[in-house]
Amino acid sequence: MPQAIALTVLALAHLFDYTSFLLMVDRHGLAAEANPVVVLIAQAAGLPGLTLAKVVTVGLAALLMLLIAPRRKRLAIGLLVFGISAGLVGGLSNIATI
Repeated sequence: MPQAIALTVLALAHLFDYTSFLLMVDRHGLAAEANPVVVLIAQAAGLPGLTLAKVVTVGLAALLMLLIAPRRKRLAIGLLVFGISAGLVGGLSNIATI
């Protein structure tokens, strides 16, 4: 159960980042995005490609956490904290731009 909650929080943090990104880009255009990797993916693959990249990245982070957790619990928790923090910081920076 705690792993399910942790993965849900990870997913929600990145959903916050993604939805705030969509609002920011709708109001200010892609030039408002501070992450050059996100801009590059959006320019090359459009919104569907960026969405897929986001889902795959979060999914891989979650899978990695699940695989690491049985043997390296602290490392898995660190990965989780980093992933959640990345989503929250991204979302908050998007909101600050809006």
